[in-house]
Amino acid sequence: MKHFFKLFIFFVFQSFCFSQSIKDFRIPDSLKNKNFEELVNSYDKTLQTDNRKAEYYANVILHKAKQEKKRDLLYDGYYKIARAIGLQSRNGHPYADSLLAITQNVNNKDYPANAYIIKGVLLYNEGRFMEALNYYTKAQNLAKNKNEEQIFYIKKTIAILKTATGEHQEATALFLEYYQYQKKKIESNQPDPKSYIAAIFSLANSYAKNREYHKSKELAQIGLAESKKYKTFSNNNFLQLIIGIDDYYLKNHPSSLRKLESLEFLFIKSQDYSNLSILYYYIGKIHYDTGKSSKAIEYFKKSDSVSFSKNEFNPIKRDGYEILIDYYKKTGDKQNQLKYIDKLIYTDSIINTTTRNLSKEIFKKYDTPILLEEKEKLISDLDAKNTTLYWILGLGVLALLGSFYFLYRYKKTIQRYKKQASLLTEKQTKIDDKIGTIEKEVEICNELKEKEIKIEQPKNNALDQKLQNLQKKIHYFEKEKLFLRKNITLDSLAKDLGTNRDYLSKSVNELKGKNFSQYLNELRIQYIIEELKSNEKIRKYTVVAIANEIGYNSSESFANAFRKITGTLPSYYIKALEQQNVNSD
Repeated sequence: MKHFFKLFIFFVFQSFCFSQSIKDFRIPDSLKNKNFEELVNSYDKTLQTDNRKAEYYANVILHKAKQEKKRDLLYDGYYKIARAIGLQSRNGHPYADSLLAITQNVNNKDYPANAYIIKGVLLYNEGRFMEALNYYTKAQNLAKNKNEEQIFYIKKTIAILKTATGEHQEATALFLEYYQYQKKKIESNQPDPKSYIAAIFSLANSYAKNREYHKSKELAQIGLAESKKYKTFSNNNFLQLIIGIDDYYLKNHPSSLRKLESLEFLFIKSQDYSNLSILYYYIGKIHYDTGKSSKAIEYFKKSDSVSFSKNEFNPIKRDGYEILIDYYKKTGDKQNQLKYIDKLIYTDSIINTTTRNLSKEIFKKYDTPILLEEKEKLISDLDAKNTTLYWILGLGVLALLGSFYFLYRYKKTIQRYKKQASLLTEKQTKIDDKIGTIEKEVEICNELKEKEIKIEQPKNNALDQKLQNLQKKIHYFEKEKLFLRKNITLDSLAKDLGTNRDYLSKSVNELKGKNFSQYLNELRIQYIIEELKSNEKIRKYTVVAIANEIGYNSSESFANAFRKITGTLPSYYIKALEQQNVNSD
């Protein structure tokens, strides 16, 4: 009774806070006799295909639940309205906040965790990634040991965040887990086709982010076939978009263009402006790549217009602005050139404040300092006043000062690398202390395990034996230098050692005191430090060849690992070794 009184007070209060449309909402006669199952089915069918209609059904669910005093359906009503409104790039926070307020003292498998999830989703849609992560973390803590479905859904939301911040490989691993969970469900007695198709889309999209376009397209086509099989089509537009984008990168321009153009009306109808902006960008790219510059400019401007009208910004569309700037520069249209420079600067500022780790593959032809410099020059030209010389001189001084500053920083970095490389050749023991000697770790772990065995209860002998067996295999892996092979992952090594990834990860942490990635990098870097020191022949190799020799797929990843562990770069270490040899001669 006390709880219902609180709900009553809350409803009275919230009626003054919500929009006029909610206060005036009435359940139409045509839906009054529909039961909740029918209304939820109608909501599910229209969500993502016609979000306004989905919002309408959610309102009916909410008001019907209020009338019939059905708490769980009341909670679901708020959740569904917030979700449908969020997909329309509108403010769903009042509903999410209300849901958080009325479920704070609820303790069931769905709430209040779902309230935190929808709040996180809305924050993510606004680019407030750190705040979204906080709500997802709270939801995860609430869902523990209560709701497996929520746990995997939260993994998906974290994967979406990782995608937004450029951590695509880590995101793919989480999307794969979510897909496997949903695939297992679809094969069980409790299938959830809509979530299963959504999982296919998420994984296909993640493959595309990793430039695995063939794999992405194949999975998206499977998704379309499964949608037809299970008669659930809410993700069809997204799957078609993925295929269109994959075809663009696979140079199937005619097929890509047909696919993308067929989706324009559907995204407008569902008010999915984020994907509409992306669609316009890729149509522009197709026209640009096929030499139709005027057509390309038309679609890049459409993409820009949608982005700014709905405040939806995506780093993949950055080069669309660069093309616009170059186009107007070549045509001598300084007004439009300045306009799109301003827009690019603004877009960069939004992206940089809402993401932590943008992909390194975004090459910035117009980075901010250059853009600001060019902007001031254009303003000066457009003013056509006597201050032209003043601006040029001022910018020249700034550029000169900037050049001196960057030259100074560059020289300091080179000096640091050289000094560290020299120390690395002269004081090998310091490096041994830093990265640890693998053999010594094994001995220490063996001693610790022997002590543990003596004090453990007999029932743990099997677990100890399992760890000892794995330890022997790891020792063999190190002794035979199998870590030099390419494409070693936690999953592949776990398979080779006859265990699973979670147990191997936990064991490496326990035995080595570090995570798997650190362990593998330190093995390789320790090996190459000693090999370069003792083997003059390998010092003649290029950095690319050395990286390939010790299992790295690129010289960049090798150099980064080497610098992180030693404080210098491989090239400087090799030069220091050569100098040491000259001095000793």
